[in-house]
Amino acid sequence: MTLILSHADVAGLLSIDEIIAAVRSGLREQAAGLVQLPARTTIDSRSGQGWLRVMPAILNGSGVMGYKAMHSTPGVGVRYLVSLYDMATGALLAQIDADWLTAQRTAATAAVAADILAKPEIATVGILGSSDQSRAMLAALARVRTPGAVAVFSPTAANRRRFAAQMAERLDLSIAPVDSARAAVVGADIVLSVFRAGSEPSIAADWIGAGTHIHVGSSIRPENRELMDEVWRKATCVVVDDREHVFDSGDGRSALASGAARIDGPAELWQVLSGVRTGRQNDQDITLFKAVGTGLQDLSVAHALYRRALDRGLGREIGDFPQPRATR
Repeated sequence: MTLILSHADVAGLLSIDEIIAAVRSGLREQAAGLVQLPARTTIDSRSGQGWLRVMPAILNGSGVMGYKAMHSTPGVGVRYLVSLYDMATGALLAQIDADWLTAQRTAATAAVAADILAKPEIATVGILGSSDQSRAMLAALARVRTPGAVAVFSPTAANRRRFAAQMAERLDLSIAPVDSARAAVVGADIVLSVFRAGSEPSIAADWIGAGTHIHVGSSIRPENRELMDEVWRKATCVVVDDREHVFDSGDGRSALASGAARIDGPAELWQVLSGVRTGRQNDQDITLFKAVGTGLQDLSVAHALYRRALDRGLGREIGDFPQPRATR
C-alpha cells in the first residue's frame, strides 16, 4: 500500500533529536559501504521556466531506496517531493511532501557536522539568515552545543529582531540582532550561514578567528556565493557532505579556479564520522563544513517519517501504486 503524506502529516512528526539520529544513522550506513549515492541530475529549462533536480539513493542496510525531486519555478518558489520504495518488494511505500523534511534534514546534518567538528565548549554563535531554515538550524545546533550568546543578521531589520525574540524564548538563549554580517561572524565560535545566497560572497576570511567552526549551506547553485576564496585557504580542516556537487556550487567552482581548494582535498562527512579522515585536532583549528544536501540525508529522514506515520495512522492510502508489471 502506498501512503501519501502531506506537509500537515509530517511537519513536527519527529523530534529534532530523532531527525539528527536518522541522519547520523544514514551516514554510518554510508561508512559501512551500504549506501549507493549516484550523482544527482539537475536540468535548467531552456525556456527560462526554472529547473528540476532529482537526487536518488539506495540504502542497502535499511532496505529502502528512492529519490528526492525538487523544482524551482520563477515567481512561485520551490516544491520538494520524496518517493520511498521498499527494496525487497519493490513497493512504493510513500510519496512525501518534503518541504519540512528538507529544512529539518539540512539542520540535522549541520548539527552532526558541528558535533564532530566544533570545539566541545563554545561561547558564541553567529547566524546569517532569519528564515525557517535558520530557525531549524539554530534549534538543531542547540541539541549538540550550548552557546552563551547568539548574534543574528539578516538584511531586513524587522526579520532579525523577530527571529531574535522568538528563538530566544523558544530555546532559552540570549540572542541579539546585529546590523551586519561582519558583526555576527567576528568573534563567533560557530558560524551558521543560512540565507538566500546571491551572486557575491558575503563571508570574509579576516572575520574568522582561531577555533571557529563555519557551516555554509546556501550556495548550492553555480551562480550563488557565500564564501570568499580565502576562507577555504584559512580553514585547517574542510569537510563536505558531497564532494562532487560541492564543487558544482558557485563557492566550490570559484575555490577550484583560484586554487583555494582541490577537488580531492576535502573529506566527506561520513569519513570523519567513521574516523577514516581526521577532523578538528585542537581548539585553535578552523573547521569548514560546506553542504549542498544529498539524497541519503533525505531518504534517511523519510524512512523515519514513514515508520512514524504508519504507527500514528497518518496519511492517505492509495492502494498498490503504481501497478507492478511482472518481469522474467
